[in-house]
Amino acid sequence: MSGIAGIARFDDRPIERQRLGAMLERLNHRGPDGTGLVHLPRCSLGAAQLSIIDLFSGAQPMRLDAEPQKPGTGSRSHAQDGLNLVFNGEIYNHVELRQKLERRGHHFRSSHSDTEVLLRGYREWGDQLPKHLQGMWAFAVWDSERRELFLCRDRVGAKPLYLRRMPGEIRFGSIVAAVLSGRQAGEDIAIHPEAVKSFLQIGHSLRESMVAGIEELHPAHSLTIDAKGNETLARFWQPPPISRSSTSLGAVDALREVIGESVNQRLLADVPLASIINGGLDAAVVTAVAQRVRKMQGGDPLQTLSLSIDGVDQSDEDLGTALAEHLGTRHTVLTAKPGDIVEDLRSFVEREGEPLGDTALLRTLWLCRAAREQVQVLLAGNGGAELFGGWPRYRMMGSLARHRWWIAKLPNHRKPRKEARSSRLARLMQAASAGEEPAQQYLHLIKLLSPQQTQALAEPLIQRSGCPAWDALPDWTEEYDNAHAAMRWDLLNAMPYRSLRRVDRTSMSVALEVRFPFLGTPVLDLAGHLPSSVLMPNNRPMGLLIQVAQDLLPSWAIRRYRPFRSLPLADWLRGPLRDAIYDHLSGEPLARLGLSPAVARTYIDEHMAESGDHHGMLFALLQLAMWSKWLAEQTRSAPAVNC
Repeated sequence: MSGIAGIARFDDRPIERQRLGAMLERLNHRGPDGTGLVHLPRCSLGAAQLSIIDLFSGAQPMRLDAEPQKPGTGSRSHAQDGLNLVFNGEIYNHVELRQKLERRGHHFRSSHSDTEVLLRGYREWGDQLPKHLQGMWAFAVWDSERRELFLCRDRVGAKPLYLRRMPGEIRFGSIVAAVLSGRQAGEDIAIHPEAVKSFLQIGHSLRESMVAGIEELHPAHSLTIDAKGNETLARFWQPPPISRSSTSLGAVDALREVIGESVNQRLLADVPLASIINGGLDAAVVTAVAQRVRKMQGGDPLQTLSLSIDGVDQSDEDLGTALAEHLGTRHTVLTAKPGDIVEDLRSFVEREGEPLGDTALLRTLWLCRAAREQVQVLLAGNGGAELFGGWPRYRMMGSLARHRWWIAKLPNHRKPRKEARSSRLARLMQAASAGEEPAQQYLHLIKLLSPQQTQALAEPLIQRSGCPAWDALPDWTEEYDNAHAAMRWDLLNAMPYRSLRRVDRTSMSVALEVRFPFLGTPVLDLAGHLPSSVLMPNNRPMGLLIQVAQDLLPSWAIRRYRPFRSLPLADWLRGPLRDAIYDHLSGEPLARLGLSPAVARTYIDEHMAESGDHHGMLFALLQLAMWSKWLAEQTRSAPAVNC
């Protein structure tokens, strides 16, 4: 694991070394175990490294010198020239790939470095390498002879990779702030209006960063840039088509098998590892399988962790301790105090270079911070809800497909209510009134701001940019199964650009690696193939996963499963965050982004008077204002060098 950065030029201009140094400074928190860099003709590469596997032989950037062409190996002749690689992530099938490469004549210097496996795998398979990989990754390979750059990102986007194209140059990095820090003199810094609007609509940007010109490489894609700067974008994986004929027959056994394989792959580490038990069924299944594997292999009991936040979580509701006792793991209850929330948010925004309007952000940050004091690797259940129908909105999409005509005619609730069920009903009614397009309906189910709120708050931005106030969701896949179509949209969009972005940024802020067994390729392929009627039998959330869990967990743990308890943000905004909200949202920071402070003030006043609950909106706008201040400071500061 690490933070990576690089600059490649496709003309004769040199690359100033200070620029890469400035980028690596932004990545120090991601890799406290060492920093490495290399300056080559036309390319500079750097990595801030967190060592998890092969602590002594995996230093980066890693170079593979030219070797004589061996007849009959099938290797491409150009791949025998020198290669340099920087890599963020883990390759879980590196042992099998090493054996395969050794049979093809490769001789390894390290004993078990997955970084060297990746580099030699590129020499052997070139741009077909990603199809052989199991894991999470973002990496770059520079082919010195061809003067060619190869960039690649894993199937679901667990590891980030941001790009910035300039005339004759491309630079990349693990976070927005790093890419921005390597800018040239005279390079514009501006907001991306569509990305800001996306943030207002759903709480996060998608592929385009909120800084104009900086974008993420799509998950499951590679990008090859030749010596003249010509680009070739290729997709190496996509979810399988949804079956119309699959039944539950054999699905439980098949899912049990692929989950076991995926968990087993992710238990390999040369540093302390634990599994999180947070009360969620997905995390509990991962933990139970991991403990079973440990027993079968004759290893020590698995270490498990749960989190208790002062003033939020009740000790008598800690299912983690009870489940750990049942499973026989070595358990620790982590404790966290909310502390200085404003400072935590400000540090997050400035460190990453972009806000994230996900209300689970703070709990995830505090969990990672506390877990890092115990371990360096954490197993988590992320992806379980998206793959197996755990979120209520998937059932709601199924209901809309069958009953939208009469749901849209229900009388609208005018009186604000706090109950989650009432809130879900209101969103269901709004989605039903959005029209016949499933993409429009689903946007209403996941929205942060309504169309009316977006129009009112962002009117200056909309007029300035000419972009519409409200859109349908991009990249919607038309399926006969609307519930599964929503799950697929989440897999390809909400997961990489919201939930995995949240986990990567919070975990790597404290140099903690988080692994996701449910996002192993065999699990993705199996779950992606099954229709929602199999994933959610009788419309039961997580129904198929529950059938797997019955062989692993006690019945009380399955009955009481729940995700993280939500933080009381609505109350905190009226209490310890009250002054910060008024200070940040009442003036210049929002206005610079083309948003109306006066409109924001009306939502603040309504929330403080408890005539409306706008905690999600205000939490997002607080970060947005902090980001506006940070971006203004970057605009005023000089780049690393004058080019």
